[in-house]
Amino acid sequence: MKFNLIDLPNQRKRHEGEIPLIGGICIFLGLCASQFYFNELNQTIIIILISSFLILILGVMDDFFNLGVKFKLIAQLIIIVLTVIFSEIKITSLGNLFGLENTFDLGLLSLPLTIIAIVGLTNAFNMIDGIDGQASFLTIISIMGMFLFNIHIAAPYLFNLLLAILAGLIPFLIFNIISHKNKIFLGDGGSLFLGFNISLALIYSAQNLKIFSPSFALWCVAIPLFDFFCVIILRKINKQSSTIASRDHIHHFLENFYSSKIWILMFVTIAGIGLIALGYFIENNFSSISLPVFILLFFIYLSIRFYFSFKEKHF
Repeated sequence: MKFNLIDLPNQRKRHEGEIPLIGGICIFLGLCASQFYFNELNQTIIIILISSFLILILGVMDDFFNLGVKFKLIAQLIIIVLTVIFSEIKITSLGNLFGLENTFDLGLLSLPLTIIAIVGLTNAFNMIDGIDGQASFLTIISIMGMFLFNIHIAAPYLFNLLLAILAGLIPFLIFNIISHKNKIFLGDGGSLFLGFNISLALIYSAQNLKIFSPSFALWCVAIPLFDFFCVIILRKINKQSSTIASRDHIHHFLENFYSSKIWILMFVTIAGIGLIALGYFIENNFSSISLPVFILLFFIYLSIRFYFSFKEKHF
């Protein structure tokens, strides 16, 4: 509170009182402590920790100073470009798309596509952090999706890093959802930190370790991606700015059907688990249709959202 890291209620944020925005800071400190304690500091982990710190600080500065969109985007790009260059965590192939015989290698497109993917997913988690616990639970199910494969064998250091994030999210969720007197929020720093780490872990697992396909990586973050692209498309259709915060995310849409935020959180979490389970089933049985099915489901969701948006404006 001393540094004014608090969230105040307004027309878009419907909570009560002044809530400290320190969740992300606490999770990051716990992550660092665990990595030092268990001596997991190889080059990849060190780069991830340094870049995570920079992303966290950027988000904390945004919480404190309400930074401009262009400044935040440029800062994110600088951090992510340096991370990709020094860590060599890159999207080099899109895998075996649509059942084709050869994999689709990116070549010179590898670096720009990796940067776009990390920036997009990092901000997708930031944008979907609209009700208590939502970004945290989506992070948890994303990590559990990765744990369906042998990540603990392929890269124990990455497994332990993700496990440390999970361990940090559990006490945070107690203060975020259950506690009322000592409630805390992730803040922009926390949600950016989670999205950034999930994006790096997915790319590293699919590209460097090759323990699952690039298509399955999408299923692990289906809800944040569906929400991110749906909101951008609907705002373009409605001639609204895609960078100004508004009440048009999935949790706002579900308020038409559920009056309780707990029910909305449960619905989003169960939907996320269901999509990962579907992706896992397809990955192991019909891998060639994984991406087409993912795209089809997105357009079904987009069509539903467009229908209700049109109905709300014209009826």
